[in-house]
Amino acid sequence: MTTLFQPQTEMNHSMRERIKFHSKRLTLFLIQLAFLAGVCYIGEAVSVHLPIEVPANICSMGILLSLLISGMIDESKIELVSNFLLKYMPVFFIPAGVTILTSLPMIGNRIGWFALVCIITTVLVFLSTAITVILVGRLQKYVTGKRAGKDVHLKNVLKAEGE
Repeated sequence: MTTLFQPQTEMNHSMRERIKFHSKRLTLFLIQLAFLAGVCYIGEAVSVHLPIEVPANICSMGILLSLLISGMIDESKIELVSNFLLKYMPVFFIPAGVTILTSLPMIGNRIGWFALVCIITTVLVFLSTAITVILVGRLQKYVTGKRAGKDVHLKNVLKAEGE
């Protein structure tokens, strides 16, 4: 029979350590999530004050990208929440899919055009993503080279590696 004054056992110590670890991890997750939410709110404010219409999520992504490229924030500082969001990203597409399914009667006989637009935009998104990844990789090499004191030029960022 256990009492309240029984010495702490190995099992209790192990459980406390796990609880401590997970509570620290949850706190870190919430801080990272709050940071990303803050970036989103700043992106919303920037979007409202721009002279042209730019979606707030695009402004937010631009702000986050510039913070990461400039080194003002290290990617490890948002890694926990980013991995979580990437892992469950397909869940965020469910509302859009349901909306499309409920709008099928409205699309009616234009389903072929709708499919064609979906295919074309998918290819365009793939291409723009690939180009963006290549350019960001080159910009990171440029910034790293500049920080290391190497003689690198911004015009070389747009050139292919072999040129």
